[in-house]
This record gives sequence, structure tokens and C-alpha cells, in this order.
Amino acid sequence: MGAKSKMRAPGFPCDSGERAEGVSAWLVPAAVFVITCAFFLPVLSNGFVNWDDDKWLLTNPYFRGLGWAQMKWMFTSFLMRNYVPLTWISWALDYQLWGMNPFGFHLTNLLLHGLNAVVFYRLCLRLLDCALPASGRERATGLRACSGLAALFFAVHPLRVESVAWAVERRDVLSGLFYLLTLLGYLRACGAQLEPARRRRWLAASLAAYAVSLSAKGMGVSLPLILVVLDIYPLRRLSGDCRGWLGPGSRGVLLEKIPFLFLALAVGLIGLLGQAHSATMLSLREYGPAARLAQACFGLVFYLVKTAFPLQLAPLYELPLRLEPGSWPFPQSMALVCGLTAGFVALRRRWPAGLAVWTCYAATLVPVSGLVQFGAQIAADRYTYLPCLGWAVLLGGGLLALWRRRSPWLPLALGLAVTAVAVLGSMTWRQARFWHDSESLWRRVLAVDPDSSVAHNNLGNVFSARGGTQEAVAHYRQALRLNPNFEEAHNNLGAVLAAQGRLAEAISCYQAALRIKPDYAEAHNNLGLALASQGGLDEAAVQYREALRIKPDYAEAYNNLGLLRVGQGRLDEAISYYQEALKILPDHPVIHANIGIALYRRGQVEEAIRQYREALALDPGAAQVRKTLELLGALPVSPARP
Repeated sequence: MGAKSKMRAPGFPCDSGERAEGVSAWLVPAAVFVITCAFFLPVLSNGFVNWDDDKWLLTNPYFRGLGWAQMKWMFTSFLMRNYVPLTWISWALDYQLWGMNPFGFHLTNLLLHGLNAVVFYRLCLRLLDCALPASGRERATGLRACSGLAALFFAVHPLRVESVAWAVERRDVLSGLFYLLTLLGYLRACGAQLEPARRRRWLAASLAAYAVSLSAKGMGVSLPLILVVLDIYPLRRLSGDCRGWLGPGSRGVLLEKIPFLFLALAVGLIGLLGQAHSATMLSLREYGPAARLAQACFGLVFYLVKTAFPLQLAPLYELPLRLEPGSWPFPQSMALVCGLTAGFVALRRRWPAGLAVWTCYAATLVPVSGLVQFGAQIAADRYTYLPCLGWAVLLGGGLLALWRRRSPWLPLALGLAVTAVAVLGSMTWRQARFWHDSESLWRRVLAVDPDSSVAHNNLGNVFSARGGTQEAVAHYRQALRLNPNFEEAHNNLGAVLAAQGRLAEAISCYQAALRIKPDYAEAHNNLGLALASQGGLDEAAVQYREALRIKPDYAEAYNNLGLLRVGQGRLDEAISYYQEALKILPDHPVIHANIGIALYRRGQVEEAIRQYREALALDPGAAQVRKTLELLGALPVSPARP
């Protein structure tokens, strides 16, 4: 969008990019798709990681299928306070095709991102042609080349890695696809002289795409403002002086945004309600207005710097325990944001593209800026997926301005742009490999920020799952040294100590977690296990029931209550608890085996055998279940090993 364009009347066609002839029109988008996918190929060898992949996908049976029960859950679920039904449907399709093989989930992410690069290329064609109109085949060649480089700058940038390589961030690439289609449809409706009926159809298609985008992730709630910015520049359907917007022509342009605004407000309200009762959402008392404003300004500068110099990228930039707005780098960030804003406003007549891109960038970041703070992060690479689109368009506009002026600097500029894409792509290849597994992920975080309590806790989980209890304990204790109020680290440390038989210490850890977070269902459940191991069966039952009050679909707590009642000889109660657990996790082999034990003790041998067989079918390696079936004569005895 480099130089100032000639004035264009509202509705004048912006279509030279659409008139490319023959196969050549598809060469650039095909190259964009192939190059984008090539630089992200390492993601296909990645597994799931223990950062939300486990909670959303690995331990969640509800999305696995496309039946009525699964679809109902997808459209009514607020798992981890997020409403993303379209994303759940896409994961359900992956499950139908691949089971829980991570390759399939990552392949879909990769293909969606490649498709986004192509749609963004088409969007660049229209935006750049509106901003810098020209005609002729040579001009169209320049438009395609510069749009292709802009699309690649966005698509292969290492800031995109988190959105593509993290299975759970399907939300970004899926919502991004329909967000881009929304913009493309809007430009089709507003950038050409269409008859009213066709124009209304394009607007309706744009609105439908926007609704679909919001059903995958609510990041695009600021879109109505983005559409107004586009109407000012480059479409020029509105003047830069808002005092003239109440006139007959401008009023109709603004009224078009009302359906988009209603959708945005509805999804924004749903998002706030979903997060309102979240322990990760900080209140104004905990996190005051000054700290929120400081974080928002920090993010605007941080993402801008990382776009220009994508060094020391990490999967997590942890929020300080106490953010001091007056300490470095927050005052500097606020001063820079004010300076940049003032500069873009001062240059708005000579360089309207600068203010347009800056406004869109800031507006798109608002939902994740920290003004409403939730989560452990002060910033995140994934938050740049939509906001940084404008900077890529600006780069393409600068190249196109040189091309159309036949500038002697054009060969150098194009060479630098191609080199930048190659360098960014190589950095993306390397960054994608940090997401290979949980250990490499959290070691990368610690390499960038050794004082990340979240990274130490999650790396402790990696070692705990492997049986490396000493390493796990060391990382949990380090996490608690860095953040003494980290309830999850207290709970995890307790679980490791309990496994070592250090029950008194474990109980102390669980109680510490519950002092910090009284509604921590997992800590109540674990405390119940520890108390039961000490013989406090009644106290354990109280803890299990409290866990179920907080989390009614907590199958493990039902199972533990069943085990407790079997130990007390109360078999009818035990079986009812196991049945509740099976309603939640119908394919869990351990629960089937446990209900088999209770049924056998109640004398229902045939029903017990049926449950044992179900457990063995779900877990063929369950040696104890196989041995039990052999003893009951329900399986031939396995030959003894030499």
C-alpha cells in the first residue's frame, strides 16, 4: 500500500488482479501453498504435548465421533471456558479418519494454514489493486508477484508456528480461514459496481463466513471496526473525517456493519461469561487498570519487534507474579505506542495505509491484549495470527509501489524480500521442531526464560509420567520456589510424593493446593486417595464427593468411590458408582475391570466375565484381566513362558 493512490469513486471495480489470464493466474497461489507447507513439514512428525492437548484431546472422549451425543456436546460445551463448536467438529473428523494419531491432527492444521496463505494472497490482490490501481498485463504481473511475497511473509513467519504446530491451536488456523473469507467476500461486495441483489448476496456470504469464523474461535470480534477502516482506506467509501458519516451515503455504509456488530457482541459476551468464573481470569483488584494498560502497550510493541526480528521465540512468555507498570519495559512501551500513533495520525493524508494498518493491528489485538487478563502469559506468538496480516499487506504495497514506478531500487527490494522469506522459512522449520514433544517444548521455554514456573511444572509432569520421580520433584519444587501460590505444582508434587509412599507430605501438598484454590477438583480427589491409603475411608469419601460437586463428570472420582465401597463390602453402591463412571468414560478398561470385580464378588459371574472381556478388548495387554478370565474358564490358559 506504499504511495498515496488516486481517488477512486465508491463502488469502482478493484478487479485487475482477478483478470489474470490462463494458467499463470494459478502459478503464484500454487507456489504460495507449496512453499508454505514445505517450511512447516516438521510439524507432521510432532506428537501431542502436555499443554492443553491432554485436556482438550487425549483425555476427552466427548468429541470422538459425529453422532447426536457428540454433536450435542460440541455445541453446548465450554471446555476450559471456550466455546468453539466448529473446531470440535474438525477434530471429530480427524478422529474419524485417524483415530488419536497426532499425525492426522497436525496434517489438518498444516493444510488449513496452507489454504489460508492462498486466500490471503487473493485478499492481497484486491487490497493492493484498490490502493494502487493500474492496468495492463505487466502491471498485473507485478500485482501477483508482490501479493505472493506478502502472503509468504505472513505464512512462513516463525510467529505462525505456534498456531500450526500446536494441535489445540486448530482454533487459529480454522477461524483464520473464515475470517479471511469474510474480508474477501466483503471486498467483493463493496469493491465493484454490482447490482443490488448480487451485492446483498456477497454481504450475506461475508456475514455467514464471519459467523463460522467466530464458531471456531472468537479472536475476530473486532472485525466490524476493521471493515470501517477498510471503507476509509483503501475502498474510500467513507471519508477520513467522521463528522461526515451521518450523511445519506455514509449512513448506509455504516448500517451494513450492524449484523457484523451483533455477531461480534454476542460472541464477545459469550466469551466473557465463559471466562468469568475461570480461576485464570484476574479480577481488577488482583490486576489493576494501570497494569492492564501497561501489558496492552507492551504487547503492541512486543509483537511488532518480534515480527521484524523473530528471535528468542518461545511457546510461553510467562506473566510476572507482580507487574509493575512503572518498571522497564512498560513505560518505554507506552511511550513508543503513543509516538507511533501520533506519527501515523500525522501522516494519514500522505500515507493513509500506515494509519489503516496500525489501527487494524491494535484493534485485532484488543481481545488478547491483557485489558481482560486470563492465563499465565503476558504475550503469545499465536495471538499474532490475525493482527499481523496488515504488516504483510504493507510490505506487498511497498514492493508494488516500486514496481509500478519502475524504480531502480526494485531488483534490490525484490531480492531482499525473497531472501527474507527464505530466512523466515528456515527459522520456522527450526521453531516447529521445538513442538516435537512435551520435553523439547518446555526445555525451549526454559532456554528463553529459566524462571518460568509453568515450564518447570510441566517438565516435572513429563518426568513423572516416565517414572523419573527425582527429576519431577526437583522441577515441582523449583516451580514452587518461583511461584509459591502455584496450586497445580502443589498438587503434582503431592501426587509424586504419594507414589513414593510419603503420604503425610503428600497430604500437606494437597491441602496447600486447596488453600489456594478451594474448588480444585483434582486436588480433592488426590487428597481422598491419600486419606484412603491411611485408612481414613470416611474422610476420603467426603473428598471424592467434593470433587464430584465441583466437577460432576469426573469419572476418576466415581471410580475411586467405587473402589472405596468395594473395600467396605458395599457392593451395590460400588457398582452404581462404576456405572456412573462408565457413562462418562465408556471405553475405559480399568473401570470395566473394576466393575467386573464387584459383580464377581456379588455372585454375578456371567456379568463379571462380560465386563472382564470388555476390559481386555479395550486393553489387550492387561495381563491381570487375562489371567482372571483364564481362572474363570472364560479364556484358554496361555502357555507358560520358558
